[in-house]
Amino acid sequence: MTSPPFRLAYDACPLCNGKDSKEVGVADCSNYPLSTGQLPRELRWLQCKDCGHVYTDSYYSAAGLEELFKEAHDHQIATVDKTEHQRNLWAEVVGRVVIFLPEPERLFNGQTVWIDIGCGAGGLVCTASEFGFSAIGVDLRVSAVEQLRALGQTAFVGDIESVPTDEPVDVISMMDVLEHIAFPHSALAHAFARLKPGGILLISCPNSDCATWRVMDQARNNPYWNELEHHHNFSRHLLAQLLQASGFEPFAYNISSRYKASMELMARKPLQ
Repeated sequence: MTSPPFRLAYDACPLCNGKDSKEVGVADCSNYPLSTGQLPRELRWLQCKDCGHVYTDSYYSAAGLEELFKEAHDHQIATVDKTEHQRNLWAEVVGRVVIFLPEPERLFNGQTVWIDIGCGAGGLVCTASEFGFSAIGVDLRVSAVEQLRALGQTAFVGDIESVPTDEPVDVISMMDVLEHIAFPHSALAHAFARLKPGGILLISCPNSDCATWRVMDQARNNPYWNELEHHHNFSRHLLAQLLQASGFEPFAYNISSRYKASMELMARKPLQ
């Protein structure tokens, strides 16, 4: 029996559905740490001539995702020695969100729900819990979820489409997640539906239109081109446009210190 393909070709730009794209480069992924030998050895990158978005020419099928998530990076699994470092790393992020909550006093009653999609090592979930949020971690890697549960946190295996709550929530975070998702519009539509009116969406990802990115390109050592888990390279401008097209109101930008050339953007679901 023929094995199912691990990647499927995009038939149009995944942001604007434009049909005309040009190739902007091919990256060697043969030494990628999580490569199992079954995954692609290179990534072919395209740029849409209509909207300018840069994306890979194909995305993972269900079989490909299963193969990809057999392994995990060290930073995607919670361990005791990482918890204090993660706590300090995420404290500023959670603090920025708290400032924009419409009713921050609810944090002392356990009534404010934060869902972290792609929670990985769980540092954000643990830190949000410490601030008083009812925090839930969601990740596709079983090992990450099991380790987070072992730390006493609530966590589930899944993605934005399988968030285990029917009640609208206050905050959804997708930290270094959206660039992994084949069709961002669908993921953002689910996030929009899950949030309360006035709820906050927090996103981080690399910013392809910053000085650090350009310096890495000039030095030919930009790690994001051969990042085997990524489908997209977003600029600040295109990310904001994408959020607006999904119904959100972007309102705050910050530079993330967790990864090179990384940005954070907050958006709100309108009250009306």
